[in-house]
Amino acid sequence: MTVAGLVVCLAAAAILAVLAVPLHESARNTAALRSTLADIRSWDRAFAAYIAATGAAPSNPKGPIIFKKPIVEELAPYMDQFRTLDWWGFNYLVWTGPGNSEYGIRLKSAADYLLVSTGKGGIRETWAYDPARPEAGLYALQGAEDYEKDIVIWNGRLVRGPKGAR
Repeated sequence: MTVAGLVVCLAAAAILAVLAVPLHESARNTAALRSTLADIRSWDRAFAAYIAATGAAPSNPKGPIIFKKPIVEELAPYMDQFRTLDWWGFNYLVWTGPGNSEYGIRLKSAADYLLVSTGKGGIRETWAYDPARPEAGLYALQGAEDYEKDIVIWNGRLVRGPKGAR
């Protein structure tokens, strides 16, 4: 092989690498989003079953779900496995019961709850729920910045997250 042939091969390899990295990152983020949505739905089903059995949401854990909190013990009969971290490595967040107010949503009854993933960046958004436009929190995935957005389930309903993920 000549030097010119080697240079052409290296240039082609560099171009392929530059094209492949964003595609890999996009595929990885999509997989993390889908897995996170599946996990948060699993938590949601456990909450619904617990509320149906007891009439109230699990103990008021305000904030990150961690194994040391009573919520894990209370929901154990309703979940096969516990993932307390989303697929980007951040704790799922939960608020239950009256007196809690997050994302512009005021929890009023003992059966009210919010389940949250803070997305790829792990930083909570300043987004607020608008009861006049409940669908306004749903978004189309159009770019890398959309993976940074929160996923919020309020009493079993997706109020912040990608459209079509219901």
